[in-house]
Formats: sequence, structure tokens, C-alpha cells
Amino acid sequence: MNYSEFLSTICSNMENRYSEASVSIRPVLKNNSQHLDGLLILQPGENIAPTIYLNSYYFRYQKGAPFDSLLEEISSLYEKHRFPSLFDLSLLRDFERIRSRISFRLVSRASNLELLADIPSLPFLDLAIIFFFTLEDEIIGSSTVLIHNSHLKLWNTTAEELFKLAKSNTRFLTGCEIIPMERLLFPEIEKEELPPSNTAEIFVLSNRTRIFGAACLLYDDILASFADMLQDDFYVLPSSIHEVLLLPMKKSPSPNSLLQMVQEINKKEVAPEDVLSNQLYLYQAKEHRLGIVLLAGIE
Repeated sequence: MNYSEFLSTICSNMENRYSEASVSIRPVLKNNSQHLDGLLILQPGENIAPTIYLNSYYFRYQKGAPFDSLLEEISSLYEKHRFPSLFDLSLLRDFERIRSRISFRLVSRASNLELLADIPSLPFLDLAIIFFFTLEDEIIGSSTVLIHNSHLKLWNTTAEELFKLAKSNTRFLTGCEIIPMERLLFPEIEKEELPPSNTAEIFVLSNRTRIFGAACLLYDDILASFADMLQDDFYVLPSSIHEVLLLPMKKSPSPNSLLQMVQEINKKEVAPEDVLSNQLYLYQAKEHRLGIVLLAGIE
């Protein structure tokens, strides 16, 4: 069956399985213009439901996975994550209860034009700063909610105000850290056996959770302290929305080689929804400035 028939069949099977539930498939726009189809099963007495994305299930079906086993897997996933009671939606309307939970992350501007039309954002190089908040609840556990323009109207606030809150909150909630790549690749090696920090050649900048960690680029004091430790300017390779790589300028290959590396890795090794940028950046210590490396200089 084709993809449309697959979605329809999944939906009808779930309607039969959960006869009292409202079953629907909702298109969802994700990072980098990735369009996904989410299955929603809402039981009586519930006002929130998990979204189960079906695109990967169809890919597995095309590869030979039995349809019935996929149905069972989807049903099991739903049962595991369903919310069997009413969630207090008043929390989403109360800005005073939300403000300490607001964080930011970085995404590509050019690859998210449709999404950025519907959400508050601020420009940063070729990227966009966007905002989300975290919910912690006994029923739903921990989840994140992307902030839309409708939230700004509801809360009577601005993107600039969100940025002020997020700059403090994000660092407090998840921190920022720079680690030599060897420590991530070989965690079993004792710290004392690794090269001294100022002699390593590649570093990883992210946060403690390794989720949306590229946002650490927004903290100049982190970048400035690293440049002071190196006593050198450094290149920034946008590895993904979750982390970036830092390379001391004096120990690095040519900018052209680094740029080619970034673009090849994004194309072959990074999931489309996780790509941050196809540009190369340089942090200049004296100017406290992060800019895009162009063939003619720094933008």
C-alpha cells in the first residue's frame, strides 16, 4: 500500500482497537522543514495525548516489517505514554508559572522559513534563536513545548523578553561545558591520561543533557574563556543543533577544508532534523566576535 493508504489503515485499525477514542492524524512541521504525520489517540476524560510519528513506521513497512507487528508496536507505545487523566492546561496560560521554564535553542534560518513565520525568533548569524518551555508533571513526565506567536499574545510579551529569560534559565537548567573530544570518544580512559586541555585539537561545546547544546554559542563569556585558555582564536564547526566542535585556529586545516568537512558530514551523517548550518564560524578573541567564515573574510 502507498503512504496515504498506510496512514488510513493505521487510523482505522486504531479506531477499532480504541472504539471510544477520537483518533486522528495531524501533520507536524519539525525542524529544518521536516514534515511528519503524528497519530493522536484521545480517550474520553483526557485532554492531552502523545504524538506518535508514523513516517518511520512506513519506512520499516516498505523494508518488509509485518504490518500487524507495527500495529502492535504503535499500540504499545501509545499505552506506555498515554495520559489517563486531565492535565491542568491552565499552566500554559499563566506566564508567571512558565517564565522560569523558558529556554532557547538555535536552528537554521534558511531551512525553517515556514516554521519561523509562526514562532517568535531572533536572528543570530545565519541562525535563528527560538524558544520553548519545559513541563514537569507526574502524569506526563518531562516534555518540551515550542513557543508560538499565539503564546506571545496570550502572555502579552515579546521575543526580546523571552530572550532575557531564556539566557538566564537555559544556562541554569542545562549548563554549558567544553570537553576534549577524546574524553567523549574514550570515556573509559582516566582524565589524567588524556592530553592537557591546551594541547588537544578538537573540543565539543554542548550542555549537560546533550540536547539543543549548540545554544551555548550564545554565551560570549564561555567562548572568551575558551579563547583565553587556548591563547588563540578558534573555528566553530556546527556539528548539529545539539553540539558544536571547536578547533584552535593555529592547529586547524585550511578554512576551505573545514567548510567542506561541515557540509559533507551534514549531508551524510547528521539526521536532516538535526542539521544546524552549512557554514563555518570563527571566534576572534580580541574582538569578542563570532562570525561566519567567507572566502573573502569574516562576515
